[in-house]
Amino acid sequence: MNSSHDLLSEVLRSWRIAPPADPNFRHAVWQRITALRKRESWSAYLQAHAAAWTLVAVVALSVAGYTGQAVARAQVKADREAIVVAYLAELDPRVQAGLEK
Repeated sequence: MNSSHDLLSEVLRSWRIAPPADPNFRHAVWQRITALRKRESWSAYLQAHAAAWTLVAVVALSVAGYTGQAVARAQVKADREAIVVAYLAELDPRVQAGLEK
């Protein structure tokens, strides 16, 4: 068994492949890469980056919702205060007298 194993090792050690070098290999690779970049459309880009754009959309909608809620709360508070002042002015004769001056 050792002799066949040694013979196989010796044959494998001596076996070498020397393909001819292609001088245009790198140029051809870069041409294919450039061609693929030009073919990629906007929809293909979005499909390839769907997770990132979904995250961006969720964050943008969350910020817009929070900002809208904060503005609405401030507006409701201001309206409530104006209504209370107007209501009390109608009930209190002293305030009515001060407003008429």
